[in-house]
Amino acid sequence: MLTIKIRTARSGDWSQLEPLIAGLCQVHGDKHGITRKQFDDMVCRSNAPVILLVAETPEDILTGYVCGFMMYEFHSGKNRFRIQNLFVAEPFRRNRIGEALLLSIQREAREKLHAQGFGIGVENWNDAALTLYKQMGFSENENAKNSTMLIRNI
Repeated sequence: MLTIKIRTARSGDWSQLEPLIAGLCQVHGDKHGITRKQFDDMVCRSNAPVILLVAETPEDILTGYVCGFMMYEFHSGKNRFRIQNLFVAEPFRRNRIGEALLLSIQREAREKLHAQGFGIGVENWNDAALTLYKQMGFSENENAKNSTMLIRNI
């Protein structure tokens, strides 16, 4: 079993974190567009809107990350934390790093932001992620089966 430490991302992590972000984009067929300045603003400043945790080896190698943000579910009156990205680099998979990252971000969101629930998206073809999330207590949103998430880029 690989020894890792989960910690909050820092500005100095950018050089190792950017290839992990690019790796996630490649898997999903997305375009990598975040810059160092955006990362620092969204993650590293005080009161940043995004929580980003990294998994780090004793040799200071970043092996994966998870990030998310708070969403207020107006109709229910609850704070829900949206886990946006979870990625573990290929050589480090099957070491329970993804599980450790998920547990850590949920704990941090409950403690710091008083999250009352969590949401996470997953591509339908990603059986490994679906299995992990279900093992960790996530279930399909019955209310979303008849809806489609739409986006508008500007």
